[in-house]
Amino acid sequence: MFNLITSKALFFVVAGRLWWLRLKNWLLSRIRNSGSIANINENAYSDLEGWLVNGFDKLNIGGGRKNLSGFVNVDFVAYPDVQREVIANILDLGFVPSCRFSHVHSNHVIEHITEEGLLLQIKEYWRILMDDGLLTIRCPNALGVAYGFWFEPVLEDDRDEFVELGFPSDEDFSNPEDVWAHKDIFAFLHWIYGDVGNLENQHLNRITPTKLQHTLEAVGFEIMKMTKPEALNLVVVARKCTK
Repeated sequence: MFNLITSKALFFVVAGRLWWLRLKNWLLSRIRNSGSIANINENAYSDLEGWLVNGFDKLNIGGGRKNLSGFVNVDFVAYPDVQREVIANILDLGFVPSCRFSHVHSNHVIEHITEEGLLLQIKEYWRILMDDGLLTIRCPNALGVAYGFWFEPVLEDDRDEFVELGFPSDEDFSNPEDVWAHKDIFAFLHWIYGDVGNLENQHLNRITPTKLQHTLEAVGFEIMKMTKPEALNLVVVARKCTK
């Protein structure tokens, strides 16, 4: 009887916690879309034009602290060690000129965008890319972590092939530490919902291979290579098609 009561109590605690996280995620998305945050984009156009004039036509969306070779970071937060950055709200890329960039990249970013915002974000990547421009994405795979929870986790592979197709050679790729998701309920929830209690690192969207493929192809991208559907992280190299 005690075990039954304890199990039910634990279920309601976890369920309540997840619903509270969903509420906080919704509130955060409202804040991020508010006019006060959008105001940070006022100077973004001129800053970005400055980098374009100097020959930097690759964007790392939500680049954080990384200094990928040849890329300009577009991020909400300024980092003192970043060599090239534009401070802006990535949910409003209207300041970015159309058809001016050869490569758009994002690593663990699109899962922080709402279901409704994902298609709009991919459409913006299409708009700002040159003809035949490259889009490279890496993000958590909801299907992969579900597979890896029960079975042997699958890490991203074929790194050299992805790099040859255009994935940044100095970007994070497969991480052996990700196998902690195997039969670890906290790891599973982390993969699906992000960091518990950290409003800036919540997952607002569960990405699967089929969802990402259909979204990219609906906009007009040609997928050149994608990781195995069981992989813990999805890696995609796609090209803007104009035919």
